[in-house]
Amino acid sequence: MVWTIFAINLLTIAVAFKKRMLLYAILNAIFAFLVTGQAFQIQSDLETQRTVYYLFNFISDVGFHQALLYVFGVSSILLFLALASRGYIGRPQRRPLYTFAPTSRFYCWFFLYLGLVSFLLIFVVVGLSEFLHSSRPGFQAGSTIFLVLLFVGVLPLLLKVICCCKVTRGDMACCLLCFLVTGWFSRIALILQLVAVFLAFYYERGWADAPVRPWLVARFLLFGGVVSIIFLGVGEIHDAQNYVQGSFGDLVGFIIEHPDKGLLSIQYNYRLGIEGMSGIAGIFTQYLSKPGSARWDYGASWILQGFILDLPSFLKAFGGGIIDLAGSLDWYPSSIIPSGAEQSFMSFGWSALLLYPLAVYIVAWQLPLAAMRSSRSPFFSLLSYVLMTFTISIVRGTLSGWIAFSLLYGFTAAAAWQLFRRYIRMQNCIQSVSIPS
Repeated sequence: MVWTIFAINLLTIAVAFKKRMLLYAILNAIFAFLVTGQAFQIQSDLETQRTVYYLFNFISDVGFHQALLYVFGVSSILLFLALASRGYIGRPQRRPLYTFAPTSRFYCWFFLYLGLVSFLLIFVVVGLSEFLHSSRPGFQAGSTIFLVLLFVGVLPLLLKVICCCKVTRGDMACCLLCFLVTGWFSRIALILQLVAVFLAFYYERGWADAPVRPWLVARFLLFGGVVSIIFLGVGEIHDAQNYVQGSFGDLVGFIIEHPDKGLLSIQYNYRLGIEGMSGIAGIFTQYLSKPGSARWDYGASWILQGFILDLPSFLKAFGGGIIDLAGSLDWYPSSIIPSGAEQSFMSFGWSALLLYPLAVYIVAWQLPLAAMRSSRSPFFSLLSYVLMTFTISIVRGTLSGWIAFSLLYGFTAAAAWQLFRRYIRMQNCIQSVSIPS
């Protein structure tokens, strides 16, 4: 069964890539890694015992097999939707051409702003010692809002790509500062920023209109390699800080001497670092053993939590009753970061078998198509790429987090637009679409 699901995942990725629906392919690749990949290890463990623990998730063999049926159904519907749908068909050749050309003075002040935000985040909000030695500096109180403020450092580069303008040293300097600071605090936040830039290059610079050739495959492999190095490299260092409090050399030495205690160990990673299939199998185990504990809230819990997460800390105290209500609706609290597939079942039961893949299809297939087909302003394009990027949280992350971060980062991009719009110019000319050879 697991191999069949894995084959369906790979076929879905291939179909989405062939139809130029890159975001749908990325989401299915993440689903295959988190859910199907972990299912192989759980299945191997259950061959010698009837129950296992993965982090805080108790899994029985019966619950696991029910979870496999659920995942098989979700994967099959995702494949069917990809096969039955029309993909990206290319851009019209005539459209307004916008230019985005900030001055050198703008980049100087903007870089100083990013530097100030970084300084306050590292030395004031978190503290230098916590920044250097904490295994999870991004979880420190107050860090989230500063990471959001740092996110605007990516927006000039995105606008340059959207407007088909030359990327300058100012764009790269602001982007690199944002990447470096954000990456140390939260590798997931950094990967989301990289995905936003990659999606913009793919659709705005003609990559999606070009035939699949070695240069295009090489760019995808390069991007995947960079993301993997960041994900594994930063994760290994932060995990080593749980065992060693020393210099960078000490951390590297521990990683080399103990490869079984980090992300490079597949068994360790799937058992303690990832909640994909383990959360789904865990909730099915509880559902089968204690059916009376299930309470279908039809999305109320994660919708309430999503809006509460956007509130500043001093306002959350006034929403304590709402937080308690949302928590009471969560009838399976064993997962630390439940996946979208798990939370969908918790809210809708077996109806999630259809509703969850439909939701993924709408936000990762139909939403990008609608954004590409319409005559768009740079503001609409910018907002589209920001919102499309955070749909990754539907698969990797909580649904409440997807709501919260989509609203928060979307509002931030809309507010920052007021600063960038003065450098936008529109020219009525014909833009030819060149196909790279």
